[in-house]
Amino acid sequence: MADSWDVYVAFCQRRGKYPLHWMLLLANPGSLHCTWYHVVGGPTQNQDYDRKIEAGKRIDSFGISKQQYIGQISARDINKVKSAVVAVLVQECQRWTVEVLAGLERKSLIPLSTSGDYYNQMEVPSPIGEIDDDWVLLSRVFEEELIIE
Repeated sequence: MADSWDVYVAFCQRRGKYPLHWMLLLANPGSLHCTWYHVVGGPTQNQDYDRKIEAGKRIDSFGISKQQYIGQISARDINKVKSAVVAVLVQECQRWTVEVLAGLERKSLIPLSTSGDYYNQMEVPSPIGEIDDDWVLLSRVFEEELIIE
């Protein structure tokens, strides 16, 4: 097992008028294969959203138009990544990716303000989230506040 994992945000090929599909990728440095973390489905596909964790995928897949390197995490922290991924409610892929990035920031696995940078690149404006002091405030936080009030 490798000692570290490279973390990327991947942007898939544009399909028609729809927003780009975003994914989180983790790959061992120099590897041609990686694990894709993403959400599929939704109203545009007449399906419920579904979280996918797909190992052994090609890092240079034809479906991916661009990747942006986020940083490197220790192999011993891989379960923290999985924990952050499953903690975020399934939703539109760009929002979901930003919320996962915010979770990784809180766990000190990626640089602070990463989620804010990607929040500002979203093609689908968030109806609930906002940025405060370079942190993306998550929709789940707002839902809990609404329940309490």
